[in-house]
Amino acid sequence: MKKLILLALVVAAGWYGWKNYPEMFNRQPGHMAVIINHTGRDMERVRLVVDGQTLVRETLADGAEAEFTFKVANDSEFQLIWQWSNAPGEFQWRGGRVPRGPMVQKHFFTVDGVNEVIYQARQL
Repeated sequence: MKKLILLALVVAAGWYGWKNYPEMFNRQPGHMAVIINHTGRDMERVRLVVDGQTLVRETLADGAEAEFTFKVANDSEFQLIWQWSNAPGEFQWRGGRVPRGPMVQKHFFTVDGVNEVIYQARQL
């Protein structure tokens, strides 16, 4: 029985290494996204969608920032979705671009008091 468990562990480790080999030795830097709340009120359920990934922050206080690191496999645009803590409804913004690579960028999303998003990108 011990040999069977040991064999299963060796097979599992081999399969994991086979599936993740390129990722293990080729550590590419990722893009960064910073969401800045300058609205005068708290944001809730803040979601940033990029290349099929959803980056989530449950609450974002006024004047606070949420920072995410992510990698993309394709060129993509951003979608920012949020709600207010004291008002019903959901707000969305779509825009900006993130390149697949090899350059990486830091993306800034500043949400102001009239539900507008100011987008900026800088190279890292």
